[in-house]
Amino acid sequence: MTTTATPHIVTLIDSLRDARRTTSPEVALDSAGIRATLADGIYALLGEAQPTTPYVIRPSSFRRDVVTSSYTPFGRMRGALITQLMRLIAIGFPINDLFTDAVAAWRASEGASELVEVFAGLDDDERARLATEVVAHGVVLQQRLGTPPSSWLPRTAVRSAIRLGGGGVILRDHIDLVIGSANGVGSGVALIDITTSTLDESMERALRFHAVVETLKSGLAPRFVATLSTATGQLWRFNVDNELLHRGVDEILSTLDALVAGR
Repeated sequence: MTTTATPHIVTLIDSLRDARRTTSPEVALDSAGIRATLADGIYALLGEAQPTTPYVIRPSSFRRDVVTSSYTPFGRMRGALITQLMRLIAIGFPINDLFTDAVAAWRASEGASELVEVFAGLDDDERARLATEVVAHGVVLQQRLGTPPSSWLPRTAVRSAIRLGGGGVILRDHIDLVIGSANGVGSGVALIDITTSTLDESMERALRFHAVVETLKSGLAPRFVATLSTATGQLWRFNVDNELLHRGVDEILSTLDALVAGR
């Protein structure tokens, strides 16, 4: 009788652990250099005049989600519940039932909201459909994310706001999971996005935006940016280097240019 071992599924945390062991962090642009480049570009677009309302650039400014249902109440509920599962997994919380535990965590953190009211109004068939989708995405999340060691200091739902151009431009960021710390000469930080959509090149632009904002905020570039799709199990990881940061700055300025032209 021949037995075949179950193949090991490489998680995103496995990928980061291996990369931290084998990849030396490259010296990248510092915060001052990136800020100066952005300041010059913003001045070229806006001049000295301040806009009456600031131009706001977010990760969604770069995303081209192919699944338009992500923006429906149903899609938003699914995304919110997957986010809660990600938080539970990140802290090593034991999950007994993917849907039930996600709903309990969501209600505890969300409180009263319009989306929670929509959830409460679902009929049995709608709730069953939502549960089926959340479980399907949740299984992929469990298989492909992995639990980071507590020594990696996992933080979830990390928000940032960077004002540039005298306050005329605001970079608003939201990162699902941040691990590692930025101390001393180098940075061991990894920025991770979880999406229920498939991955495409627009996701890469959003990751570069994360890297630029983190560099401006902390004064050191993160070491990695990564994303995981719970729709397909795809995971992407990129080392942050000078080229990635330069491209991120160029894309921010291109987005600002489009916003200015649209006003």
